[in-house]
Amino acid sequence: MWNIRTRILTLFMMIVLIWLFFFYSSDVVSRLRQARTKANETIAWFWAGSQVPLSSLADIGMTYICSECGTTYPTYSFNPDTSITGYCQTCGKVTEWYFISFEGFRDREQLLMTIRKLFRDLVERLDYTTLLTDTEMRPQVVNGAAVTDSISADSLRVLHVLARKLDLENDPLPITDSSGETVGYLHYGSDELEQELLLVPYIEMGIISVMVLLFLLVIRSEIRKEKEMSWIGFAKETAHQLSTPLSSLMGWIEILGDRTEPSADGELEEALECMEDDVDRLKQIANRYGQMGKKPRLEKGLVNPVILDTVHYFSGRPGLLSDGIVLETDFRSKYPVNLNPVLFGWVIENLLKNSISAIKEDSEGTIRITTRDILEANGKVEVEIADNGIGIPFSHQKKIFRAGFTTRRGGWGLGLTLSKRIIERHHKGSLRLKASSPGKGTTFVILFSAARGDGV
Repeated sequence: MWNIRTRILTLFMMIVLIWLFFFYSSDVVSRLRQARTKANETIAWFWAGSQVPLSSLADIGMTYICSECGTTYPTYSFNPDTSITGYCQTCGKVTEWYFISFEGFRDREQLLMTIRKLFRDLVERLDYTTLLTDTEMRPQVVNGAAVTDSISADSLRVLHVLARKLDLENDPLPITDSSGETVGYLHYGSDELEQELLLVPYIEMGIISVMVLLFLLVIRSEIRKEKEMSWIGFAKETAHQLSTPLSSLMGWIEILGDRTEPSADGELEEALECMEDDVDRLKQIANRYGQMGKKPRLEKGLVNPVILDTVHYFSGRPGLLSDGIVLETDFRSKYPVNLNPVLFGWVIENLLKNSISAIKEDSEGTIRITTRDILEANGKVEVEIADNGIGIPFSHQKKIFRAGFTTRRGGWGLGLTLSKRIIERHHKGSLRLKASSPGKGTTFVILFSAARGDGV
């Protein structure tokens, strides 16, 4: 069920990202088409707006008239001769032709002003800066406005800097006359749409990278979850397998107890008591494995009794604790915490086993468990487990909580990993390595938040 939900969520997220990607691309293309349409409209507007006044300027009424019959012939030259000799098709003679202008210079100036205004309005429609210069790089027109001869030196330097800046964005376009000779240059910048289009490849790569990263994270999460579920399944199956022989052992112990007369055999009676304790311990272990994968039920209580119960079990079993190892306790904590006694006892047991194994056989050593209250941060309870064993090498100290890492022959490397998970995930506390030096010992610290109330 978890895998199906995760995959559906991943698929949904990928669909959303892909939709956003195509929506953005479609929007950029749409705006690009609008920009192209606007550019085409500008070109058409310029042609339609300038064609009539330019034609009127060309046909402004400058003509030649025949001296014999008065026939007129239009001229398109702005510098005509006052008189010429030519053949007249109307009167069939070679006659003198005289130049006559029917319009005044004032009308021509008005047409030129109209064309200049049309050009200025055209340039103002552009979304980027334009600068016209002559061949000597002297500014002539900026954004459709002519540069006056009275421009200051500072303003001129600003325009030169602007020209160089525009040339970094786009190469200047040469302006040629009818003979093909270069008479100036057009320097121009980039509009916002063009600059945004330059970012599109990076945005696309970013979206694809996010999708790939999300996919990899989901796969990694699924692999972790599958491993976790496999361990949970293994633990539950172990608890199930233990329950049958445990029930049988409990029955046999009860039968032996019923057949034994009180005080008839002191050693047998003591053995039966130890067997009952061990069976209870096995039931507790099976209970621990059975709670794997479930949200543990927490109850309010002190950490001291749980620790003391574990210490008593280790102290009463010669096979678990050698004669040279001393277990010391110093219980100072009085704050209650929310904990699961079964799981917390498992953590203490794991840490004690590590400390015992750190003290070499036939060597003397001390394991000290201390609890105390911390007033800061609304109350904390600290549990410290310290030993004077062989210590942990510095190169291994960052790996000790990693699943599968162990330095003991035959070890699984799961004790510290499970302990850390029990404390941090289920009890919202922390388990950390406080200090460790080769040959000097190791100290672990567990930190709980104190339960509210009871003077906390």
